[in-house]
Amino acid sequence: MVQYGVIIACFALFASSYAETCSQPKVTSNSFTTQDATIVSNIAYIAEFEVECTSGGLTNLYAEVDGNVVPVSSTGQNKYQVSWTEVNASAKRGDRNIRIFDEDGYTAVRKALRNGEEISGITELFGVTINHPGAFNGPWLKSEFLAATLSLLVAYIAFSSRSKLLS
Repeated sequence: MVQYGVIIACFALFASSYAETCSQPKVTSNSFTTQDATIVSNIAYIAEFEVECTSGGLTNLYAEVDGNVVPVSSTGQNKYQVSWTEVNASAKRGDRNIRIFDEDGYTAVRKALRNGEEISGITELFGVTINHPGAFNGPWLKSEFLAATLSLLVAYIAFSSRSKLLS
């Protein structure tokens, strides 16, 4: 019985080492970002995407965002998610390109980063784009300032009118 288990384990290892990678991936994606920065100190970026392959499959995926490599989480069959946060001050408006790599690409990226080389020349499996329209940091003028200014204006008008009536 143990011999069959060893044979099956060897076969599974052999089959997984010759598994095809995803060819011609068709990607559909949704993205979300924090848009109200009045009560948070970091902007969250979340990209959810679904991948359909014509042949082969996907195992572990990794995302590269602005030179940082993060793992991609699987959220279901052929559904994935990648997320990260940035400090409000350094969060940029506009499109952010996320490069997705399989294990071979991840190995090449890690090697390039370790050697101090550029990773832009490494071919990704596919890419996903997140659009961050910017975050609301509150009104230009605080309501307390407007109330104080308005009360001073009303007081000035009242004293001016009183002095005109008394003279």
